[in-house]
Amino acid sequence: MIMDTELPEVVDRDMNKTRLVRISGMLLTAAGLLAFPRMASTYGMTLAVEVLIAGVFASGINLLVGYTGMVSLGQAMFLGFGGYGIAMGTALLGWPLWVSVPVTLVVSGLMAVLIGAICTRTRGVEFLLITLAFSQMFYGAAVKLRWTNGSDGMTGIPRPDLSLLGLSADDPAVFYYYVLGIAAIVLILVWRIVNSPFGSVLIGIRENESRVTAMGYSVPSYKIGSFVVAGMICASAGILQSQYTYFINPDSMSWQMSGEGILMAIIGGLNVVVGPFIGAAVFVLVKSMLSQVTEEYNLFFGVFFMLVVAFFRGGIGGALRTLWERRR
Repeated sequence: MIMDTELPEVVDRDMNKTRLVRISGMLLTAAGLLAFPRMASTYGMTLAVEVLIAGVFASGINLLVGYTGMVSLGQAMFLGFGGYGIAMGTALLGWPLWVSVPVTLVVSGLMAVLIGAICTRTRGVEFLLITLAFSQMFYGAAVKLRWTNGSDGMTGIPRPDLSLLGLSADDPAVFYYYVLGIAAIVLILVWRIVNSPFGSVLIGIRENESRVTAMGYSVPSYKIGSFVVAGMICASAGILQSQYTYFINPDSMSWQMSGEGILMAIIGGLNVVVGPFIGAAVFVLVKSMLSQVTEEYNLFFGVFFMLVVAFFRGGIGGALRTLWERRR
């Protein structure tokens, strides 16, 4: 029987053990990701890059949907802002990449402020529909405007120049590490946000918006802030995607792309920081395997998605977190 005087010591010991397990898991995961190019084929690295980029995109959606409770079908427009931004900066204006990238992110953030100020005046289905309307508007502009090259898209988007380091970003392994570094920064950023006072207010808005308002918080400002950060994260994914393919076209801004991002976040687990990357890995790998078996892979993927929702409450990441907590 544990005496009252021994209880704090037992709690501290359990907390230290939990912290040690988490740190060990993070270090093992980091070591595996860093060593991955040595073990994988070129095709394997291609899939890994797609997973990381999709994970960054889904992270922006998860911040908005999972932590703030605002379901959007328009986040793909920010994916397009990122891709078209560096394409126009480098191909049309002749700016170097180190100028085009920050300018693209700033412009994407400003656009998110303007769009978010309008969209966050609505809730629920109205919010979903108005974000979809904005996305379709910019999709139509990308198809029609001459300087976006219409439906043919824009090519020749450069990757970062790493010649000073004696490296080439055209090397699949080098580009993998580049994308991995950006994904790690995004993951840490989202973790810091959701564990900050700002993130606590976002979670409060998701759970009970009226109560947060009654406590004196400016709910519209926090919603716009969440919308802007989520938009800039999605724009970062657009930059990576266009560099990966050297290409950007209007399809990246379609509502289907937004829907896929929401699916990844749900599969991985809403309210789980690493959930979008888990969901992206499952989404990309399962879709790749099914596409090799049948041309009707979307039908079978739909069945797979229903099974995940039915048997993994809170997504795969949420189920793993629940198992961990029960074991503790």
